[in-house]
Amino acid sequence: MNKPWHSAGFTLAELMLSMVITVIVVTASVTGYLFMLQGERLNSTQAGLDVDVRTAINALNHDLRLSAMDKILFYPAGPGPYSAVSFPMATPNVGGLLNYSTNGTIIWDKTVIYHVWSGQPNQLRVTTFSPRNNNLTDTQRQAQLNSVVTTGDGSATYDAGTASTKVLFNNLVLWNIYPQRAIFDGYSSNTERAVNYTLGSVALAPGSHLFKFSAVGKNALSSSYAIGLDTLVMSPCGVEREAEAQTVSAGSATAGYMAAGGWSGNYRLLSSCTATGQYFTLSMENDRWEETNFRETGAATDCTTVEFDPSLSPKDFVVQLEGPGYAWLASEQTGTPLAESTTNDALRGCAVRVLLRGSQMNNGNIIKLDGSMNYVCFMAATNNTLRISNAYLAEAADFENFTMNAVSNGVPLLFYGASSSYTIPAGSYAWAWCSGAPFQIDKDKSYLVSFLVDNSATHGDAGYWLETMTNTPGCWILPSSLNPDSTMTRAANWSSLGVVETNLLFGVYGLYTTCPTNGTYTSPIVDTHQTAPVYSDINWNAEVPSGASLGIRVRSGNQTDLSDAAAWTNVTALASPGVISPGSGRYVQFQAQLRPDGSTWSSPQLKNVTVRWGGVQRVVDVGGIFSKGPDHGIWELTVDGNPLVKGVTMDLTIYKDMPVMNGGTRRLTSTVSMEIYPRNTGK
Repeated sequence: MNKPWHSAGFTLAELMLSMVITVIVVTASVTGYLFMLQGERLNSTQAGLDVDVRTAINALNHDLRLSAMDKILFYPAGPGPYSAVSFPMATPNVGGLLNYSTNGTIIWDKTVIYHVWSGQPNQLRVTTFSPRNNNLTDTQRQAQLNSVVTTGDGSATYDAGTASTKVLFNNLVLWNIYPQRAIFDGYSSNTERAVNYTLGSVALAPGSHLFKFSAVGKNALSSSYAIGLDTLVMSPCGVEREAEAQTVSAGSATAGYMAAGGWSGNYRLLSSCTATGQYFTLSMENDRWEETNFRETGAATDCTTVEFDPSLSPKDFVVQLEGPGYAWLASEQTGTPLAESTTNDALRGCAVRVLLRGSQMNNGNIIKLDGSMNYVCFMAATNNTLRISNAYLAEAADFENFTMNAVSNGVPLLFYGASSSYTIPAGSYAWAWCSGAPFQIDKDKSYLVSFLVDNSATHGDAGYWLETMTNTPGCWILPSSLNPDSTMTRAANWSSLGVVETNLLFGVYGLYTTCPTNGTYTSPIVDTHQTAPVYSDINWNAEVPSGASLGIRVRSGNQTDLSDAAAWTNVTALASPGVISPGSGRYVQFQAQLRPDGSTWSSPQLKNVTVRWGGVQRVVDVGGIFSKGPDHGIWELTVDGNPLVKGVTMDLTIYKDMPVMNGGTRRLTSTVSMEIYPRNTGK
C-alpha cells in the first residue's frame, strides 16, 4: 500500500505562528479589559469627588444659613480670600426657625469652624465646640479660630474639652472664601431715602477707623456720581450716628440742609462726586453713643422741650427749658376761638374768678407750660372799657375737680408791674404780674385768677368765651349786689359768699410764662452690648446764656430698665465735659439739668451729647439711612481698606491622583462655587 506524500497535523512553523496570533489576541483583550477597568475606576473616582465637593459645600451652606453674618470670623487676617471660617450655630425648631431665649436673643448652642489642614494628603476639616461658650469675646473667638487652623483641631484653645474634629474629605486643592462687596446704587428719579439699609459686616478693633466711600459707577439714568448719607450704624451698640456730624478726614463731603423735613436731624452728608474713583473718608471710633436729635423712644422731658431752632447756624435740634410762651389761653380751654363782648356794664361792681385748668383737672390739660414769672393778660369788650381795681393769682384747692376755692389768699397782680388798678381801652388788652417773688406755675396743678371790676359807669364790659363742654363752669361771679371789695375778691374761700356759677369765661385772655426755674431731659437707655464696659468721658455742645447753667449726670446698670442703677439724686452732675465714672454696667443713660438766667427769659440750649467707652474687637453690621436721587451714583464702602462682608462666595476644588497603565498618575479634580447668605433660619 502506498502512503500519501504529506502527513496530518501542523508543522512547527504553523504552530509557532498560531501561538503568536493567540498571544496577540489575548494581550489585546486583556489590555482592553484593563483600560476598561481603569476608565471605570477613574469615572467612579470622579463621581466620588463630585459627590464629596457637593456634600461639603452643601453642609457649609446649611450650617451658615443657621448663623448670623455679624458673628462670622475669618482666617487669615486681611481683606481675603480666606481659608477658614468660624461661626455660631443654632438648632432650629420643628418649623425651621431658630429658638430664642426669654430676653429675645437667639440661642447659639455651638461654634463651628471649617478649616484646611495641610498634610499628606491635605484635608478639609470641621471642628465643633458644643456647647458654645457665649461668654467669649470676639477677640477670644478669633484666637480660638487661629489656634484651630494652626493645630488642626480644638485641643489647644478655649473650651478644648468641648471640641470635636472630623475630616470631611482628603486631598483638598483649593478652598477660597471671598467676601461680597458692599455696594449701593443711589439712583432714584426723586430725592429720597433708603431706610435701614445694611451694607455688610466687618470686624472692628478698638479705636478709630477709616470708612471710605468711593464712587464706582452709576446707573444709566443718573446724571452724576454723588454720594449721600443721612445716618450711619457702625458700632456694636447699634446706635445711629448723624452722618453730617462725623469727621471728614479725606475727600470732600459737606452737610446739606434738607428743608423739606423727614431727614434725620434735617440734614444729610453729600459728596458731589463727578467720576469713578472719587471718594471721601469718615474717621469714626469703634464704639460711642452720639445723641444729636434727642427724639428717640424712651426719652423723657420735665419742664424741657426738644425743638428745631432755625436761628442757629447751623440749624439744629436742641433741648431747652419750656417757655417763654403762652401757658394757657381762654380760647383753648373753652373751645371757642373768638371772644364775644358783654354790654351795658354787665360786670360793673362785680368780682370775677376764672379757673385755669391744669393737666390733672377734669377736662383739663390746658396749662401747657411750667413757669416762674407769669403774666396775666386781661381783655376789655370791643365796645366799652374795662377798669379793674384789683387782681389776684392763686393755686386752686383741688387739682382734679372744678373748684372756686384756692389753697390760700391770692397774690396781687400789678398792671405792668406798678399799679393795682388799670383801665383797659375798648377792644384792647392789658398785662399784670406779681411784683414780688415769682409765682411758680406747675402745669399739673390748676389756678384761679380773680379780679374786681370798678363800680363806675362805662367801665364794666369785658371780652368773654363760651365754654363748649357741658357741665363745665367757666368762672364764678360775686354780683355787685354783694358789694364785693378787694378783701372778698382775694379770699381763698368763695363757697359761702353767694357766688353765681357760669359757663362764660370773662375777661382773662391768657397766661404767659417765662422759663421754669429748672428742668431736665432724661435720655433713653442705651445697651452697650458689653458685659463690663469701661466708660471714659462725656462731651457735649451747648449755648449757655450768662447766668444760666447746664449740668449732665451719667449712670449705668445691668438691668434693662436701670432699676439697679443709682438714683439721679445720688449722681453728681458735671458742669463741663470730662471724665466720667458711672460704674461698669452694660446699660447707660444720661440726664441733663437746665436752669435759666436770672430773668428766667433765657434758657440753655443743649445741641448734642457724646458718651464714650472702650470698644472691643467685634464683628458689626454696617448700614444706615442713605440718600438717593437723580444725580446719585453707585458707591462702595471699605473700612480700613478692607471690604465689608454681606455674604460670602466660596470656591472649593478637590483632587485625587490616580495611577494609570503607563506607570504615571492622572489628577482628577472637582470644583464647585456657591454664594451663601446667613439668614438666621433653617429654611
